Amino acid sequence: MESIKLIEKKLETNTAKITKQTQIAITKATNLSIKNSIIALDTQNQKMMEMQTVEIAGQIANFLKARDRDILFLAKSKISQKQLQKFFDTRYKEILQAHKYIYNSKKDTWEKVQGEVVTQTTLQILNDNKKDFHKAKIKQNKKISVPIYSEITYYNITGQEIYKISKLNTKKVNISKKENTYLKAEDYFQKAKGLKSGEIYVSNVIGEYIPSKVIGPYTKRATKKLGLRFKPKQSAYAGAENPVGKRFRAIIRFVTPIFKNGHKTGYITLALDHRHIMNFTDFKNPLSVQPLDIPDASKGNYAFLWDSQFRCISHPREYFIMGYNKDTGELVPGWIDSELEKEFQLSGFKSLNLFLKNTPIFSKQSFSKKPNTKQMKAGEIGLDCKYLNFAPQCHGWSELTKDGGYGSFVIFWSGIWKLTTAASIPYYTGQYGNSPRGFGFVTIGANVGDFHKSAIQTKVKVQNLVKTETKNIKKDILLAFKSIQKEVNNQINKMGLITLILILLLIYIAILLANYLTKRLTHILTGIDKIKNQEFGYKIEVQSEDELGMLADAFNDMSESIRKLNKNLYKRIYTDELTGLKNRTAFAKDTSDNSNEYLVYLCDIDFFKHINDYYGTEAGNFVLKSFAKVLKSFANHLDIEVYRLGSDEFVLLEKAKFNKEKITQRVGSLNKLISKTKYKKDSLNINISISITCGISYGHENLLEKADLALNEAYSSKKEYLIFDYSNSKIIQHKDYIYWRKKIQFAIKHDSFIPYFQPIIDTRNPNIKKYECLIRMMDNNNIISPNMFLKVAKEAKLYPKLTKIIIEKTFKVFDKKDATFSINISELDIMDEATVSFMVDMLKKYNVKDKLILEILETEEIGDFNTLLKFTHNMRKYGVRFAIDDFGSGYSNFAYLRKIKPDFIKIDGSLIKNMHKDKDTYEIVKAIIKFSNILGSTVIAEFVQNEATVKLLNELGVNLMQGYYFSEPKESII
Repeated sequence: MESIKLIEKKLETNTAKITKQTQIAITKATNLSIKNSIIALDTQNQKMMEMQTVEIAGQIANFLKARDRDILFLAKSKISQKQLQKFFDTRYKEILQAHKYIYNSKKDTWEKVQGEVVTQTTLQILNDNKKDFHKAKIKQNKKISVPIYSEITYYNITGQEIYKISKLNTKKVNISKKENTYLKAEDYFQKAKGLKSGEIYVSNVIGEYIPSKVIGPYTKRATKKLGLRFKPKQSAYAGAENPVGKRFRAIIRFVTPIFKNGHKTGYITLALDHRHIMNFTDFKNPLSVQPLDIPDASKGNYAFLWDSQFRCISHPREYFIMGYNKDTGELVPGWIDSELEKEFQLSGFKSLNLFLKNTPIFSKQSFSKKPNTKQMKAGEIGLDCKYLNFAPQCHGWSELTKDGGYGSFVIFWSGIWKLTTAASIPYYTGQYGNSPRGFGFVTIGANVGDFHKSAIQTKVKVQNLVKTETKNIKKDILLAFKSIQKEVNNQINKMGLITLILILLLIYIAILLANYLTKRLTHILTGIDKIKNQEFGYKIEVQSEDELGMLADAFNDMSESIRKLNKNLYKRIYTDELTGLKNRTAFAKDTSDNSNEYLVYLCDIDFFKHINDYYGTEAGNFVLKSFAKVLKSFANHLDIEVYRLGSDEFVLLEKAKFNKEKITQRVGSLNKLISKTKYKKDSLNINISISITCGISYGHENLLEKADLALNEAYSSKKEYLIFDYSNSKIIQHKDYIYWRKKIQFAIKHDSFIPYFQPIIDTRNPNIKKYECLIRMMDNNNIISPNMFLKVAKEAKLYPKLTKIIIEKTFKVFDKKDATFSINISELDIMDEATVSFMVDMLKKYNVKDKLILEILETEEIGDFNTLLKFTHNMRKYGVRFAIDDFGSGYSNFAYLRKIKPDFIKIDGSLIKNMHKDKDTYEIVKAIIKFSNILGSTVIAEFVQNEATVKLLNELGVNLMQGYYFSEPKESII
């Protein structure tokens, strides 16, 4: 009897232990699988969001490039009021419009006004299609068609507007006066003066700043807490948080000169309505293909924009967008932290803008810093990321985009973990050519928890189910024990085989129940592992209608929603929205396998810009979509992939080795098909044929780059197509340009530009130290001369960056040196306001007053003497002196030399090196020295290579000389 009791006790203990261990094992397995699933989902969504951000950035860049084409087309037209009006009337584009919201006083919240109820249609589903049949309807946001431009003007060289179409101010004014421009904030008259034919000035985003003293939902509770009256219409629009607020309205000004018979007669301007730019991000929902009903920052999932100077230019909360004071024309300063506010108060600066210009950017940004409450009370809280020191994500975005790239990181913001992405906008016209970020960058923020919400819900259900099933097992075991105990007590004296059978039966029941639970949960755990391995859409077989069956249904719903989201995001990332073809991102992905050989046909529609300009954008889109179908039909039976890269650029990709005969046949067949196709649509008044030009490359590396080189040369040589060939001189020339442009960009990024110093010797007193500072590029262990890269730097609009690098590095060197030094500047530097402003800042920062000489090339064609004179006048206030470099090598304007009154004239080296052996050259040098003496300018002789030249120059009264006879340029000063 005692032994039976002991067995009974051990059985009870062991059964409980088995149950507990089973529960622990299942819980661990569930948690591990869910954790791995979350990691997989987060990684997948991170990639998807990065690609979404890149896609938006590309769309904005293409839209801005279309504006370049617009203004250059208009510049070649016969300008008149009628022509401007006609052009204006053909430039409309649809933008999304937010749903209407009203304020519910009882609930103290804004609510969407319900529209017409849509009747659900009955679906006819065949039995064969019933399994997991799912239909989704894309909701259609209301769209309105608005003009692309708020204003089109033509003004003459004095700034007087001659022709004008405007939604801003219909009165014709003289825009040389800043107070006559939009918000008194534009300076395009000065900025556009130096433009050459085909060049374009593009302004910053210029709009009136709209304040708000309420951050977040604008409700009666919020205003009461701040001691304000409830006046939402007088505060800034904030989407769902304040749908009736004042809207931010802005323009981006494009300007290009008009020439007649080689002479500049005036300028054409287009003021782009900034709503078209904001529309790219305002309704973006990063977690769905469905656009938002209304811009909404409250849920943490939204997109926004920054310009190249890190200023916010689009945000669901429009009080965060940087803008101008309409009364003063000054930029309203961005929101700063409390520490910076204290520094400002102690600085002595009266203007916060002026203080910030002299303040380091991205200074120790951290969540530990607090926002400036003074600006919050005033409602002036625009976001300038450079000084938003309580938001460290700004520094992160700067790092992601500093070389024109993209990426993402996770940050703990407002109490939740958020994934934030950033992608540069590759638009480089005008001033934006000086920025690695181009026009600026796109950012998207999304709550990380939303990525794996379904997985977390599944985890909770599994945990609850384990608890429920464990209780049920314990309950069943308890009932079995009670039954056995009763039987044991009744049969205590008759114990034998029956009792043992009952005990064994109890063991069997306990094990059976544990195995039952484990087996059924294994199906769910297998499904979670499938998601971990990115097998989205995996379905678990539903075997019952109990709790486990319900859990399997929940898992299947989660899996299906993830599969659809993944599929939709994949499609958006790799598909061109207009034509349905694969896009540039898909091309990069499809050609990533370097083990394959490819043939790439890069094709442009000839004169597509004229089609767009003459027939309008809608007709242009019709041609693009129709052309895409033609290419698709051509490629279908040839195992060729078709892509649209942007605008009218299309690519045919074939996995094949180079075969010239085959390429000729392909292009011939394609051109034959295209020539037979008519693009006709009566409603658009279009009935045309088109032709194409192709650039063709082959192999597996730099395929697009090589095809683009071939395409450019095909256009230049007026050929239907051209195959990339390294022996083609023009292709090589363009290839060299691309090579050096990339090398310059790499050197800028890795701080590989350094100054070299060549002494200027005073033969009367060699102890007086003067140096010319010359730029060099470090390339591994090689030092590269500027002759190799300066021309490309100017063409690629990278030259101002090099000037700034040399300014700062040389100023640092001579800060504590008792020596005079000179640096070379060009017309580009003088006309670039940012470069001039940077130079002034450095002059204030370093002790180089009365030490610096700026050398202006005599060969530079100065297009704006007034700006040059103003520049020299302002610089002389800081003790800066001026030299005319390479004098005698160009066509001197003696009148402007008299006005500039250069301190030094440097005679060109080509004259100096020959003066000792050529009488005519000697006489020219003598004449230049005489002219310099009349001007009161000191002469410096360059390129002195021998003692004979030194002697001749001394006889002519020249004592300042430089050249290899004395010293070659060196990395350090003597």
